[in-house]
Amino acid sequence: MTRWLIGLVFVVTPLSFSVIAPAYADTQAFPLAQTAPFAAGDVRPLTAFVHNLKTFSANFIQKQVNVRGQTQPGSTGHFLLARPGQFYWAYEVPYVQKLIASDGTLWVYDPDLAQVTISPLADNRGAPIGIFLGNQPLEDVFAISSIGNNDGLSWYSLSDRSQKSDFSSVQIGLDAKGIKAMVFKDKLGNSTTVQFSARVVNQPVDKTLFAFTPPTGVDVVHSR
Repeated sequence: MTRWLIGLVFVVTPLSFSVIAPAYADTQAFPLAQTAPFAAGDVRPLTAFVHNLKTFSANFIQKQVNVRGQTQPGSTGHFLLARPGQFYWAYEVPYVQKLIASDGTLWVYDPDLAQVTISPLADNRGAPIGIFLGNQPLEDVFAISSIGNNDGLSWYSLSDRSQKSDFSSVQIGLDAKGIKAMVFKDKLGNSTTVQFSARVVNQPVDKTLFAFTPPTGVDVVHSR
């Protein structure tokens, strides 16, 4: 699995919503999860969160376990997105790498290699990014089921209805503030866990981070 795997799955064809979403942060509870009379096993807390999502920023911890059960070195960083179609995912420790998506283009900047890879954003093919920026309602792209509570989170399992995703399973952990954790397993049996902290949802974000110009002197590779 490449170091930028999880960042990449957060990139997809832009989508515009007419919904005016409520604003809340990590110190506030998710309003729909508080007020709606959702029953155990109901998937609406997840679909409601995604439906109302306009912007999302957070710190993350990413951990990977390969098919042999070996834990790979973890990484930390920060990300933010703004619908429609803008995304910034920055690895900070133990390496620096940035993924920036805007205007239908994805830039992957690796300072260690002095290289920038440029590619068009892929259409939504059931990739986990559909959770945030899918071009259809979440329940149309994924079959969603509630799989119980653990560690204070309500967990949901998502499977791609088109069966075109590179991931065999996606699980989402939700609390009263929104999405807290995500677990991806690829078709080779490797798993990646992402945990979010300092979450801020539906607040203004620094959109200058979505504008990227390759630094002078780096190799620019166009991928199709």
